[in-house]
Amino acid sequence: MSAILKNRFSKLVLLISFFIFSNLTAQSIYKMSLENYRIDGDSSVSADVYIENVGESFELTSYQCALSINQSLDLSSLRLKYVEGSSELVNVPNLYVGIENIDGVSELTFVSFIGNDIISKKTMVGRFILEGKIDLSKVNLLGIKWDFEGTVSTIITGKNFENITNPESHVSIFSLLGGNEEEEEETKEIEKINIIGSEASAISGEKFTDKMLYDGISPESNGGEYSSSSDGRWAVEGFPQWVTLDLGEEKEVETIKISGYGSDEGITYDCEFYRGEYSNKELIKKETTESGSYWSEHELGSVKTRYITIVVTGSEGNSWCDIWEMEVYGVDGTSEVGEEEVIPEEYGISQNYPNPFNPSTKVQVKMKETGNARLDVYNILGERVLSVLDAELSAGIHEINIDGSNLASGTYIYQLNIDGNFSQIKKMNLIK
Repeated sequence: MSAILKNRFSKLVLLISFFIFSNLTAQSIYKMSLENYRIDGDSSVSADVYIENVGESFELTSYQCALSINQSLDLSSLRLKYVEGSSELVNVPNLYVGIENIDGVSELTFVSFIGNDIISKKTMVGRFILEGKIDLSKVNLLGIKWDFEGTVSTIITGKNFENITNPESHVSIFSLLGGNEEEEEETKEIEKINIIGSEASAISGEKFTDKMLYDGISPESNGGEYSSSSDGRWAVEGFPQWVTLDLGEEKEVETIKISGYGSDEGITYDCEFYRGEYSNKELIKKETTESGSYWSEHELGSVKTRYITIVVTGSEGNSWCDIWEMEVYGVDGTSEVGEEEVIPEEYGISQNYPNPFNPSTKVQVKMKETGNARLDVYNILGERVLSVLDAELSAGIHEINIDGSNLASGTYIYQLNIDGNFSQIKKMNLIK
């Protein structure tokens, strides 16, 4: 073991020993999440780690985080890196960042020095990159989850170095594997998710709009007898072209099926799959559609999102972006008639859709309890230009319309305030 590694290991064990003798409390005053994963080719994947207060602000003095990974993979080539400058904390994760195997189990680990941060909002701990010679694009196989057992485990300390660790306060976007795989498969009901709207980069006439992607008309509808003039498709000349599918609310997306024009005859389309709208998207994966059949299936790996954006960057055999149908499959989660309404666990406001917009757009206000909600729109000078909402809303999810008919083109800020205790802002763009 090199001198540098010995030094790091000694610091790590010293910090672990200090944490172990802290008093453990089950009080949930924080939430720590692993989210926003991005894929860069087959050998690199990154994700963001956030921490936020649950209720009142709290003092964060140090953190040691360990995440287990599917041990059946070849982990010998893996490297974990922290993206310098990505943390919003004063006490950034710089005591140790790497992969440890102290207990015979490989874990992704990052540790801070002892410091002081006041957590009063959702705050980025940092962005981390996992690199290796295995196919990291198959994120559903990584099985990354928070670990709270063994010599190296996840431990969070608050004021006066009190151990405030609560396993239930930690969330990971990556699928669980191993002993939980069968249990998850039994509880997940994969079904076709309805697409309620869409927005596209361009269209070529009324017969070839993006709405045709979910109209139920496919090449099979014609019994395989179709031509370039057949309607029921989204067809645009040239590349790249993009389409955003609106699922109505956040769903857990597993798979997208694509029926491309001429795919049964050997034509393929190069696609990039993103979570989110085109203006605010995160790459999930890149794949080329299959040839020799009407449909091509693309696994996304349990992505939670309301919007899915597909960018078609090119084609082998066609100079047009020419797609018959797109179908989305996953865990719908929509309440059926007679079921209890889904109540959010926290307050919040969604990104407006569509964005950019003209002249109106919609947002969702999430209410965990009944309270007074105020929604205002400001220009970039900080002047309030629109009062959208000032009313008591019940617990649940409410869709609010923002009418920008009397506003000029430009960038605006919209702000949600609830009972003077919660506030959140987002940007939107009006283009006339």
